[in-house]
Amino acid sequence: MKKTILSLIIALAMLISMPLAAFAKSDDPILIMPVKAGHWSQIYVDYLAGKWDISSVFKDKDLDSYITVEDFTKLVQIAIDETYDGAPDSNAREAVVYESARIWAWKTGNSLDDIFIIQIAPYVDTDQMDSKYAHGVYVAYLQEIARGRGNGIFDPKARTTYGELATLVSRTIMAIEQTTASAPQPIMAGRYETRANYEIKEDKVVFDFELFSHYTRPTELTFSSGQQFEITITDEDGNEVYRYSDGKFFTLALITRTINPGESLKWQDEWDMTNKDGEKVGPGKYKAVITILAIQEPDYGDKLDESQFTTEIELSLPSL
Repeated sequence: MKKTILSLIIALAMLISMPLAAFAKSDDPILIMPVKAGHWSQIYVDYLAGKWDISSVFKDKDLDSYITVEDFTKLVQIAIDETYDGAPDSNAREAVVYESARIWAWKTGNSLDDIFIIQIAPYVDTDQMDSKYAHGVYVAYLQEIARGRGNGIFDPKARTTYGELATLVSRTIMAIEQTTASAPQPIMAGRYETRANYEIKEDKVVFDFELFSHYTRPTELTFSSGQQFEITITDEDGNEVYRYSDGKFFTLALITRTINPGESLKWQDEWDMTNKDGEKVGPGKYKAVITILAIQEPDYGDKLDESQFTTEIELSLPSL
């Protein structure tokens, strides 16, 4: 809880020093980010459809039409938590964004009302917002769940569209994952764990992964070269379309890194969604296998099984 409060205060302090114009240009009414051709929200619809059956919510829906409160609840139950029994007060943007922030707080073990933030207004039309929603809207802004329509405008009374619903639920999921990934993890003695997630940004797949230590004492790992990990990606037919080490050269020097209990070594890699011939791959299911190329020092007990240094991610790539 203290960590959440501190991060929000820091983020708000940064916002104070930044001009609102920095968030002014967007084709996306909810989140400031580049979007692909077609409807601005399609990438979020594809993200959800790649993981869950959302046809009961989006089938035959115009993404610019207005949502029902029932469809909001249904999509949250499908994609976030089937036990969710809440709903926004209405389909107005202020009510829907507030409820999205409340869901983030619920799933990350926080109480939305107890999250302290400096009361500044990230939007020029804050005075049009119902005061009971303002706190949640600010939290949603800081957690990058919702960022308004651009030019500092939130438009609180406007009704929420299905495109905005797909975006809000997707960004709420990402915010939950980001918060829980950075929270302290339980320690189970004598084991490593490889963890990974991905996000699609600007037509690239960004992998963030780590080797977490469940040991109760500091341990050392040795890497035989400058290459500390390998990533391979295969398509639905098992064909390899990407290998991190292809075309790269690495130093041959031994590298030793220490991991303290409950901490991890972290890495990041980007894939531009092209195959080995430099051609853009098509939409569909892909599998990424991430392997940490480490050797444990010999005085820490039995030889470790390779599963501790490997993890797999199922990717769902949308149409570009």
